[in-house]
Amino acid sequence: MATSVSRGQGWVIGQFVLLGCILVSGFFDPWHQVRSVVSSVVGIGLIILGIYCLVVAFRHLGSNLTAYPKPLDDGQLVTTGIYAIVRHPIYTGLLAACVGVVIISQSSICGVFVVALILLLDQKANREEGFLSARFPDYPTYRTQTRKFIPFIW
Repeated sequence: MATSVSRGQGWVIGQFVLLGCILVSGFFDPWHQVRSVVSSVVGIGLIILGIYCLVVAFRHLGSNLTAYPKPLDDGQLVTTGIYAIVRHPIYTGLLAACVGVVIISQSSICGVFVVALILLLDQKANREEGFLSARFPDYPTYRTQTRKFIPFIW
């Protein structure tokens, strides 16, 4: 019998702890810098873009959605829609929104948490890709044809 730990519970806990730290430090850091209108507009734009990526990715995944790196036992590989643009659009959305929070807040503490989240999500995605490659024979080809987080870049 598989336990939730074997599905990657630690990755999920770490992800949510860092997201909480980003929100708290981004909106309640007493040492944050004064923000400009430009940084506010850019930050809000990234938050909106991030939320959009999340919503579209959730809709494309449908019943395949899981917070864990290990796919559901009855899950299917999704490579269309936003998944044809990046392999991990949920992580892309989270990162875009979090970078938006940093830009708005001008909080260096928040920035440190975002860097930690980037590192964690990169490693979580690597772990997830190991599971996906083992489960779906088409995944290695898809992986070579589609960027991980940022179209044409990474």
